[in-house]
Amino acid sequence: MTYRFDSPTSAGYPPIEAVVAVPASLQVIPISPGFIAEAEDPVWGPGELIFARAGGSIRLYGLCVMTPVWDTTNKVYTYNMTECPNTAILGRPVYVYQGNAAITVGQYGWFLMTGRTPVNGTATVAADTTAGITAAGQIGANTAGKQIVNARVITAATQTVASAGQGFIGDSKIYLASTQGFFVGGYLSGTGVGTNAIVTGVDPMGRFVTASVVNSAAIAGNVTITYNNATIFYNVLEMNRSFAQGAIT
Repeated sequence: MTYRFDSPTSAGYPPIEAVVAVPASLQVIPISPGFIAEAEDPVWGPGELIFARAGGSIRLYGLCVMTPVWDTTNKVYTYNMTECPNTAILGRPVYVYQGNAAITVGQYGWFLMTGRTPVNGTATVAADTTAGITAAGQIGANTAGKQIVNARVITAATQTVASAGQGFIGDSKIYLASTQGFFVGGYLSGTGVGTNAIVTGVDPMGRFVTASVVNSAAIAGNVTITYNNATIFYNVLEMNRSFAQGAIT
């Protein structure tokens, strides 16, 4: 999964997978916080994303809420994202962080508003069902008052995708026939793949993925990505400016 901007005006945008370092001032941020842009991926389709500031630590594909705060120095409202609290009838828009590494307070990144994305979770949720908040920044089975509205699970975290691979021993790159269905954070396996390897990057041209662990042997067979490791579960959601369920009385 590698959402990409395809507008002629997007040349100056930070890449969607980038983590923008804590800036010395708002004047050095490459684009204005709160900026909304459209992007696309061959598999995941079109997406709508907002550029915002981390108001705390946010995990990969963490479910987030935004809290604008008045900045007395710059006399603007900030766009602070924090992991969505595990609270019933929250009634707030939700977003999904899209960077290739966890983000911490003061850094900037892109957050998906509309589109298809893995979402960090505590359990597998069946396809074509709703999901709910089960922990801060995470989803799982829906419960009363915690539904993510305007969203639907389209792929459960039991998903696996295999692609013919090649790689050298001691290298962190794994060349694939296709990277479609592979995303940062997914769990890798296959002959020669390093133990407990996780995808840390996906080549924008679709030629290879990088792994968190170097190859333990030469790779010359199928490499598989699994969407969970029995602790973290990446269910894929179809989202359309989704929000956490509000009051029901």
